[in-house]
Amino acid sequence: MADGLAAIALVGNIIQFISFGSALLSKSREIRQSASGLSSELVDLEHVSKDIKRFSNQLLTAQYGSPQLHDIAKSCAAVAGELSSATTDIKKHDDNLSTKVPSKWQSYRKALKCIWKKEQIDELKSRLVLLRDQVSLHLLSDTR
Repeated sequence: MADGLAAIALVGNIIQFISFGSALLSKSREIRQSASGLSSELVDLEHVSKDIKRFSNQLLTAQYGSPQLHDIAKSCAAVAGELSSATTDIKKHDDNLSTKVPSKWQSYRKALKCIWKKEQIDELKSRLVLLRDQVSLHLLSDTR
């Protein structure tokens, strides 16, 4: 009985290792083949975080909206800043590159960082979705 459970655990670990390895290779290949040297998801996240920070700052400087809307806008700017920091941390070695195309090792390192930070980035994205919904709700209620 114990041998059967040990075999099942071993097979589970092997499957996890293969899954992690294939995700790492896939992400590394995507980074290496991209024009920017980053995955398309990171490029999109950079654009979105900059846009959210800009929009939040517009809401904060405008004399429009309730105090709650201003608090939500501050939270949006803070979370967008955290998201921007996370993406910057992944690509921070780009300054040392003499060419735009990263080497295989640099692509591998970036892919590994992407996988390690995936949970943090997903959590920040879900927080931004909640805050976006709140901003939309306040803007709709303020227009009535």
